[in-house]
Amino acid sequence: MQPWHQKPFLSENLPLSIFTTDEAEFPPHWHEAVEVVYALTDGLKAGVNNEIYTLNKKDILLISSGDVHYFPPQPLQFNRIILFFEAAFFEAFTSIMKDKRFTMLLRANTNFPAATSVESLHDALETQILQIMEEYQNKKQGYKLALKARLSDILVLLMRYAPREVYSTYEKNRQLSRLERLEQVFSFVEKNFDKNITLEEISAVANYSVYHFTRFFKEATGMTFNQYVNNFRISKAAEYLISSNDSIIEIAFKSGFGSIKNFNRVFKDAKGCSPSDYRKAISED
Repeated sequence: MQPWHQKPFLSENLPLSIFTTDEAEFPPHWHEAVEVVYALTDGLKAGVNNEIYTLNKKDILLISSGDVHYFPPQPLQFNRIILFFEAAFFEAFTSIMKDKRFTMLLRANTNFPAATSVESLHDALETQILQIMEEYQNKKQGYKLALKARLSDILVLLMRYAPREVYSTYEKNRQLSRLERLEQVFSFVEKNFDKNITLEEISAVANYSVYHFTRFFKEATGMTFNQYVNNFRISKAAEYLISSNDSIIEIAFKSGFGSIKNFNRVFKDAKGCSPSDYRKAISED
């Protein structure tokens, strides 16, 4: 499965998957599963559709099914807990939340909205997330039942207290069409990132004029197409710096950059250091 349409791995016949990661970046993608991001460190940047969020420690980002989201290249690694769950396993949830989205950022120590008179939605969700993580790691007798119970508690909280937008049939069909076009764009970049990709060329792939494509892409992802391609190339370059002994100039051209000067500038803007310093720092870890 390609990264732009991801199917999270749900193991052990459970409707969820939970893990910690410090992976600094991940390209734009979407999936049917609901995703919950719980930040363990300060400063994590995440994009959802056309919004960019900065998460600090204990912040919770909820990402609805079908929302395009990504973690852009960042200078540091940021620890976080990722929880995926397939809401379709719970008929009551899907019947109530059908055609609705509830993507939002819940700040730690912020009572918005109030889940009970004494506990915010954030705090209630945090409790369930950490309990799920503990059950999943320890795997004591009955842990699968406990995981489903905790996930049910999360779904009840979302049904009762999460502010949500309602998708009309038109909006839902429009979103599906947007995702199909984005898949075509992401797939094309995946196959051709090492070549020069013009706006005219990629607009034709999405069956848009250049004017309409630039608006469409910015509205869908929150970044320009050039920013997306540069981010993708930087991610590839970082992989090459770690996994190969190629020279910096070889990696620059292999990643799709037309000049070493431009590569160094874009890489430093994204990672906070030069490619050679990045390779050195990784090798010393």
